[in-house]
Amino acid sequence: MAILPFLRRLVRHRGASISITTAFGMTMLIGSAAFAIDLGSLYLDRRKLQGIADAAAMAAAGRPGEERAAAERIIAANCDCGIRIAVLNPGTYSADPSIQAEQRFAGGGASPNAVRITLTRDRPLFFGSFLTGRQDSIIRATATGARRGYAAFSLGSRVAALNGGLPNALLSSLTGSQVNLSGMDYNALASTDIDLLAFSDALRTELNADVLTFGQTLDAQATLPQVVSALASASDGQAAAALENIADRALPRALLPSRAIDLGPRSSSIRVDAANPVKVNALSLLRTMLLLGNANRQVDLSLAGSLPGGSGINIALMIGEPPVGSPLIAVTDTNDVIVRTAQVRLKIDTRVATPLASVHVPVLAELGSASARITDIDCRANSTAAVSLGVVTSPAMVAIGTVPDSDFQDMKRPLDPKPARVVKLPLVSVDAEAELILSDLNEKPVAFSRAEIDDGKVKTVSSTGLVAGAAKSLSDRMELDVNVLGLVLNLKALTTVVGETVALAAPVLDTVLSDLTGLLGVHIGQADTRVNALRCGKARLV
Repeated sequence: MAILPFLRRLVRHRGASISITTAFGMTMLIGSAAFAIDLGSLYLDRRKLQGIADAAAMAAAGRPGEERAAAERIIAANCDCGIRIAVLNPGTYSADPSIQAEQRFAGGGASPNAVRITLTRDRPLFFGSFLTGRQDSIIRATATGARRGYAAFSLGSRVAALNGGLPNALLSSLTGSQVNLSGMDYNALASTDIDLLAFSDALRTELNADVLTFGQTLDAQATLPQVVSALASASDGQAAAALENIADRALPRALLPSRAIDLGPRSSSIRVDAANPVKVNALSLLRTMLLLGNANRQVDLSLAGSLPGGSGINIALMIGEPPVGSPLIAVTDTNDVIVRTAQVRLKIDTRVATPLASVHVPVLAELGSASARITDIDCRANSTAAVSLGVVTSPAMVAIGTVPDSDFQDMKRPLDPKPARVVKLPLVSVDAEAELILSDLNEKPVAFSRAEIDDGKVKTVSSTGLVAGAAKSLSDRMELDVNVLGLVLNLKALTTVVGETVALAAPVLDTVLSDLTGLLGVHIGQADTRVNALRCGKARLV
């Protein structure tokens, strides 16, 4: 009971109250100072460390294979204050809006295009040490830098051997006038590269559209003479003279260059960047524009072949519209852009004179569109696969037979060859039919090193299990029906003569088929690819 009176006296006693209040007040003041000064300083140091982390991440992403050294140089240049690299993780960044932002970076990968870095630093505590008992605190900052390079690639850019008058006959038909280029002219075109940006700039001048970007220029309607003249302006020497010769003779057929060329990230450019050209073979680009101007229009050729009796070869050619959204030449920084060649149909009508009879060999060919896409871009300096493509050679059909002209000209209707009358005599007729389907739908990889890209190397992807000599294969598997006086007979002697005659014509037909499809940039069971440019862009924060 004595305690209660004591407590009552203590409460009523007011001596030393100032000291107690001061003690409590100093604690609050020190805490406030710790909160204001230490947290403010912590925030400022954290902001500074984040800026260094951002710069280090971009530097590391921009130097594949040297990520740590690049980050350390940035740290040393900004602060000598004990900053440590706690985490440096190269990986792959996917700019896919369908993926949540925090999940777009994945560590590792065969060819990383991004780096995630975490920096830490010890910083002293001032007033906060009185409350926490610690002299310093650890701060950290994380940043991710990604590099998006772009590559330009094309499909079907091989130049075939130039035999006889086929190139001039084809160019004359495609331009709508007589074209006579020399072998030196063709060699000059085949050995010249044209910068797509320089071509776009020259086309802009031809169209009197100086206010347009390069992408808008390619999307504007132009005529064949304007396009070929722009090609001439973007080249030089004998190639330019040959192109001007063709431009002067070309009919004013309208076309949209953007149906064949997609500049992608370079579409917004308005000036030629000589340090970063996108080079395309001049003959390949000329052929592309001529075919685009003749899409869905039948082209007829007549050639003198080295066949028995001086027989000739008549050719009908149909080039389909390029698939919508699938150019022949593309500049891209993603792997979802696909280039495709347009569908091509050929009807080769050959007549071979023999002592026994005149033999008619009608060959049909339908070449599906090959396709290619970028599967990977590896910007490491020592990479042997700087750009990797996935290529598919679509089905093709070669046949001996006939189809109605209306079916041949309708690119939306599949060809259905019927037996052809290959021999016709007063009492005897022979019908023949053969068909060869070439198909390989598996995507095949093809990789280009930096040196191969700089050299403009063309790589051919061939389908497996395809026969090189299409016409020879047809002659081997040809089925013959011999009709004598209305009776279907199997006359072995006549069948043998016809088979041997077709076999004589087969090498010539194979040469014509190979050269013609080569000039068109498409091949039976093959796809020719080229990476026209590679630029590993500057890194950015993501």
